[in-house]
Amino acid sequence: MRARTRTRQRTLRIGAAVALSAALAGCAEGQAAEPRPTASGPPPMTGVPTMLGVGSLVLPIEPYLFTDRQVARLFRARAVLTTSCMERFGHRWPVPTETAPDTGTLNPANTAHRYGITDARLAARYGYHPAPGSAPSRSKEKSPGPKPGPEEMLILTGLRDDGTPAGKDERGRAIPAGGCQGEATTALSGDPEKIGNRELVGTINIGSYSDSQKDPRVVEVFHAWSRCMKRHGHQYADPTQAPGKDPEFTGPKATRAEIALAGTDVRCKRETNVIGVWSSVDAAYQQRAMSAKTRELAAIKRDIRRQVTNADRVLRTA
Repeated sequence: MRARTRTRQRTLRIGAAVALSAALAGCAEGQAAEPRPTASGPPPMTGVPTMLGVGSLVLPIEPYLFTDRQVARLFRARAVLTTSCMERFGHRWPVPTETAPDTGTLNPANTAHRYGITDARLAARYGYHPAPGSAPSRSKEKSPGPKPGPEEMLILTGLRDDGTPAGKDERGRAIPAGGCQGEATTALSGDPEKIGNRELVGTINIGSYSDSQKDPRVVEVFHAWSRCMKRHGHQYADPTQAPGKDPEFTGPKATRAEIALAGTDVRCKRETNVIGVWSSVDAAYQQRAMSAKTRELAAIKRDIRRQVTNADRVLRTA
């Protein structure tokens, strides 16, 4: 029990110091996994389009996911509210100066990267390396942020050193549920422990991606892609092996060999219609899971509007 308490305290301390890091990762708090709906057999599809790219692709679950821009604003608004609360208790707590990169290209389901590289023009220039502005940079060092002492941690988290909730601070002042972070989170989402995407949509989004790769229609097109790659002298079982992760292709710039391989990868995807088949199967699994959760999804859409509206209101007056 004591070990779990110490672990929780370390987690809270890290979360307090780098509040915006979750926005960079496109995730949100309160994301415990829940069981996925079960169904037997591959879901039916009405047709498979021929797709050469993902520029116009929108998956069914996307209206129920926060965009990268929304997540960035949401966590910055929480940082602003947390600072205000800490100052109310007499503690200096600066709002982080870093802002999440606003690439404008990463949609909620990350279809730009979901099925590997798909753009022949970008592959010819950057290989498997991300094109500038197509993904948040993770190389820039972030400031360590404030280092809270025991009293600040008490106000920030609402927890004593042993992990138990504290109703009051040492001066007898009432502490909000979950501390200042909890108060800020509640102001945005109505729940002191959850902000951003809800568990259900994450489960559907990740689950369909995983399930689609085992679907016989996708397995078949993966085999076709693999045969195409083999004809060009490359041995890869399927596109999920991400050839770009090979150590020889992780340098600062794309090599000629990497660019050549990336070009072949994209050509084989187009020749075998990997994107059309895979995305259609992916969408079919999402639609089946969503059809059993219509009421919950309607509530999630309302929740997104509420959180975005609250965040915008905070940032307008900050």
